[in-house]
Amino acid sequence: MVLIHEKISALLEQRRLKKRDLARALGVSPQTATDICKGRSAITLPHLRNLVSFFQVRAEFWLDDRRLAPEEHDRADRSRIVEALGRTGFLQVDDPEHLLQHVRRFVQHHRDEFLRLCPDLSPDERRFLGLLDAPRGAMGQIAGN
Repeated sequence: MVLIHEKISALLEQRRLKKRDLARALGVSPQTATDICKGRSAITLPHLRNLVSFFQVRAEFWLDDRRLAPEEHDRADRSRIVEALGRTGFLQVDDPEHLLQHVRRFVQHHRDEFLRLCPDLSPDERRFLGLLDAPRGAMGQIAGN
């Protein structure tokens, strides 16, 4: 059985990335990133979302305990993502991840009002903003709940 922290370590090594890069992507301290890589710290649902974004690998790969390395079908469609972000002007922001963290925090803090004003959000959009309650199951087990 392949664990998520093993996948993270393998991808960091393969892509010649540092744990501090992972820490920035997950919004955690460098020590927490090290603990995650060693399996001493749980992966939360927000961490999983950030892993998908950082490594450009679909969530299904992270939940599959049979494979250490992603296959072609696991790759997120980066060209479509970059094109969409380019149209929004998001890529012109100096630190888009930092901005996105603030937007998510604000939306989550004003959750009820935001959902009332935007009732047509898709489940994927709600998930992206951190507004969906994860069902108890595989993802809940990742966080050690």
